[in-house]
Amino acid sequence: MTLYEMKQAFLLGKTIFDLPLKVTYYARVSTEKEEQINSLENQVEFFEEYIKKNKNWSYQKGYVDEGISGTTSLKRENFMKMIEDRKKQKI
Repeated sequence: MTLYEMKQAFLLGKTIFDLPLKVTYYARVSTEKEEQINSLENQVEFFEEYIKKNKNWSYQKGYVDEGISGTTSLKRENFMKMIEDRKKQKI
């Protein structure tokens, strides 16, 4: 679905939840401490369930970076892969 098609759907009163989209998520924690790892697992579980419960969305595997600083996106390998996959219209 193109941005133009999405805009047209919104003008007709549809919401993002009504659109047939390929949907993924990005999850990250900045340290490898135990409580952060649990946080990462919680993020993944939440977003997978959230995406899968929408009948109009097609779940696409998420992207996760563990123990990566948030100061620059260039060091986040899976974030950059997600951007590239979007450019290839995989998501």
